[in-house]
Amino acid sequence: MDLTTTIPEIKLPAVKKALRSLFNHTEIEDIQLLTGGLSSALVYRITVNGKNYLLRIVMHADEMHDPQRQHICMGLAASANIAPHVYYSNDEDALAITDFVQAKPLREGFASKQELVTALSNTIKAIHALPPFPKLVNFLDGVDIFIQQFKEQHMFPEHITAEYFSLYAEIQKSYPRYDTDLVASHNDLNPNNILFDGKQIWVIDWEAAFLNDRYVDLAILAQPYVHDEQDEAIYLQTYFGEELNEYKKARFFLMQQICRMYYAMIMLRFAAAQKPGNYTHDTNMDLPGMAEFGAMLMSGKILLDTYEGKLQYGKILLNTMLSAIKTERFKAAIKTMG
Repeated sequence: MDLTTTIPEIKLPAVKKALRSLFNHTEIEDIQLLTGGLSSALVYRITVNGKNYLLRIVMHADEMHDPQRQHICMGLAASANIAPHVYYSNDEDALAITDFVQAKPLREGFASKQELVTALSNTIKAIHALPPFPKLVNFLDGVDIFIQQFKEQHMFPEHITAEYFSLYAEIQKSYPRYDTDLVASHNDLNPNNILFDGKQIWVIDWEAAFLNDRYVDLAILAQPYVHDEQDEAIYLQTYFGEELNEYKKARFFLMQQICRMYYAMIMLRFAAAQKPGNYTHDTNMDLPGMAEFGAMLMSGKILLDTYEGKLQYGKILLNTMLSAIKTERFKAAIKTMG
């Protein structure tokens, strides 16, 4: 198969070099561009000598999308059997070739919701037990920057989002910002990056990985899978064991709201990028809840790679955060932080 029809010309020499290094030739039987994620990297399934591999190419390398950091984190995870095996990586060429995981529905792989939540929590424990990842940014500082950038875009009139940012400021004042409890962290444990092959869970796409607050991974992965008090009790007890206490529960709850703000800012920024100029965005915040939106995504009624999908998801994340902030649990969590 001719690589020139699928691989960008600027990356073709690097891809051929990788294939020669790994297989001693550049012949492939099949190549398919994989879509569905929000990363700017190009991801392909390639078939060589009858076996499927995953080829990942970073197209725009910078501090946030640093191939060297990604490859270090991915390599450490692969060595612990958390990420798929890495056959080849090159920092300068910004590409890697790994095992391809033929994914099956995650929820079907476990006999009960309890078993699934336990397995996911143990996956996070395994990631956090890895040697320290490279440092990048302070997570809360990064979220603050995203908020400021959103405000400067003037995507919505100020009065539409004033309450969200005003109440979020209570978290900014209370959550430990410069903590020493930092671990190897994936930082983007959304369902697209959690694959199940029928036997075990694999974690992919280490683009956002760096040394970070342990509660970030816990909060992000909880969003699609931890839906009630029972789920949360199993999830946190599995992770912390006997060390679980009210402080850890409060910190987890507050980080959930931080991560909702984080993803909301990302989604709205991506949406705005698809409608440049003086486009007038729909400012209606009266939208379905997270559960209903999730069902719409699962059914294909709305897609996250569309402008409408990103806009709605950003708003719903803000609404979900706002509802949580207006609860008694939020007041108790802020008080627990001292």
